[in-house]
Amino acid sequence: MWFTIAQGNLSEVFYPAIDRPALLGLRFLVAAPGSPPVDDAAEAEHQVRWLEPGVPCFTVESRHFEYVLQTSFATDPDSDVLLISGDFHPEMPDVRLYLQATPHGVADGTVLHRDPPALAARQGDVWMVLVGPFSRCTSGYLNSSDLLVDLHDNDGAMTAEYESAGGGSVALGAELGFTSGPFHLAIGFGESPEAAESLARRALSEGAARIRQRFVEAWKAMPGLSGNVLRVAGDGGDLARCSLTVLRCLEDKQRQGAFVAAPTAPWGIPEQTYARVWTRALYHVASALLDAGDVDAARRAVAYLEATQREDGSWPQSMSVTGRASSRRLELDEVALPILLCWRLGVAGVLDHDPWPTLVGPAAAFLVATGPATPLDRWEDGGGLSPSSLATAIAALTVASAFAAEVGEEAAADHLLAVADCWNDSLEGWTYDRTFRHYVRLGWDLESSPRAEDGGIALEFVELVRRGLRRADDERIQSSLVAADAPLRVQLADGPLWRRFVGDDYGETDDGRAWSASRPGRGRPWPILCGERGHLALADGEPVAEYVLALEACAGPELMLPEQVWDGRDLPAQELVKGRATGSAAPLGWAHAEYLKLLIAFATSELPDQIAPARRRYAGQPPAEPAVVWTPAHPVKTVAEGRLVRIQVTRSGQVIWTADGGASSRAEPTYDTRLGFWVADLSVQRLRPGTVVQWTLRHADGTWDADDYQFRIVPSGLRPA
Repeated sequence: MWFTIAQGNLSEVFYPAIDRPALLGLRFLVAAPGSPPVDDAAEAEHQVRWLEPGVPCFTVESRHFEYVLQTSFATDPDSDVLLISGDFHPEMPDVRLYLQATPHGVADGTVLHRDPPALAARQGDVWMVLVGPFSRCTSGYLNSSDLLVDLHDNDGAMTAEYESAGGGSVALGAELGFTSGPFHLAIGFGESPEAAESLARRALSEGAARIRQRFVEAWKAMPGLSGNVLRVAGDGGDLARCSLTVLRCLEDKQRQGAFVAAPTAPWGIPEQTYARVWTRALYHVASALLDAGDVDAARRAVAYLEATQREDGSWPQSMSVTGRASSRRLELDEVALPILLCWRLGVAGVLDHDPWPTLVGPAAAFLVATGPATPLDRWEDGGGLSPSSLATAIAALTVASAFAAEVGEEAAADHLLAVADCWNDSLEGWTYDRTFRHYVRLGWDLESSPRAEDGGIALEFVELVRRGLRRADDERIQSSLVAADAPLRVQLADGPLWRRFVGDDYGETDDGRAWSASRPGRGRPWPILCGERGHLALADGEPVAEYVLALEACAGPELMLPEQVWDGRDLPAQELVKGRATGSAAPLGWAHAEYLKLLIAFATSELPDQIAPARRRYAGQPPAEPAVVWTPAHPVKTVAEGRLVRIQVTRSGQVIWTADGGASSRAEPTYDTRLGFWVADLSVQRLRPGTVVQWTLRHADGTWDADDYQFRIVPSGLRPA
């Protein structure tokens, strides 16, 4: 079971899987006869605190001029029960405390006639039962016959006690049967109302304090961070401890290794939920846990990736914890990052099996067959030739080649490295604007150089250093930093943050209205980009304390890192404070992972995300004039003189080619890479510029390919396309 808190009240509760919300929320209401009710979530001021850093038990103090309400939330470590303990102190004796609980989606709700009464709801095959010191209960429909509507319509008096409601958006309501003082509630979950109620009552009988103590002890017994890491934090290590816990909490308990991106939906839009698995977010979470010493968590992540990998070697853009695709879209970096996670485990000496046949080989083959352009980049609103996606893919192919060589797959190893060399050699031609001297966010054309006005300005090039392909002091990196900082850097009171890219509209409007698909706003600063800049600073030998402090400030007193922070003037009515979380997703696992990895890298003076084979091959003296690789996804049209051309096809046979218009021809047999395709090397290095090479494929069975192909030799210095 997982629970979240928003606006000082219980928000989504997930059960029995972390991507399956059972309860949409439980909020407290306060009312007195003759006056409108107070919705605590919307009208009170809240302070949310961890019981102690690293223990996911939370206390909330809600203050309103009519009352003070203190609550704490914890789960029973031994059963499916959520406990809420509270202490209510109204200013006037006739002020009463109520609650309203809303099951997620279509549900059935009913009042259980007990002494005191209880509330039950069924959502699909899950039952939940809420027990506590209730004097009266009701089960209505949200926004029509719920308790809050009743209190509003009747001047603060509860008049309706509906027995049941079903087949819709149900809202359960209760009046707490006391005027002030402490109270305890329990929500039990089970396969039947009897099972759920039994668990809840048993927990209350044992006592919230005892259960909470067992919960605290269980979390304290888990391995923590080293003293060296905590010492370099700016806040004494509080956010680091909480980040480690947040990452651990993102894992599903039944399908181990399935780490979701966040247990929430940005701006409360259910269709936009982040309670799904993105392999990119999973990589960052699992590698952060690996850096923190939690080897088993990283191994579980690899096992989960192996279990959910599709037959073609890819993963969906996002998926449920069961592996069911949430969309049909695809991002190449999400195919490459699982390879890098395997490599990270291997470097740490804790890889417990050979991942080449089960994960690395199929994923690498998919990259080679599909790249270099990505259907979607990591921001999921555009595709093309992304420096970030390319950096990740090239690094992944480099280490995949090493995995292949390790098991004797020499043909595969050779070809994967040839493709990595080709893409690396073309990278600047695809994504670097030589006129304005910076990398673009997205290149669009395999045959022409990018233009800033087409590709946009973003920080995607930082991944070239992060993965080891370029040095931090590379002039192209440095000039790109200058170009990107001008429109994207935001200097806040506690340090610098960055927006994603010029033209980003994923965020609140300037007047604080929430983002929606029909009302785009303005993209705000993302803490993860501050973490990425911190890693770049480490690679360049620069101080990183300012990035650490800026990230810690983003977390606020709740110690939760959000997707975005507000950079406008304070808007109290919208709960937007400069430098604090917007209505975007929080806590975001990727952000906590970036902070934790930056802190560990700072403490150890190491860069574990930098892929050593890629750094050795490309950051110094990269291979001179590597072969140009033709693939159906990358049908080369021009080749610089002096280059070998490798043709990649999906059937064996012979490549029949001519350089004199067909007056003569040559036959080059293909050989099997054991990656699902065959290759042939065309020795065209001596051909002069202007020569047109025509070719086709004669299959092994004697049939011919339906198409003819050609490329033109161009002077050296013009990039291949």
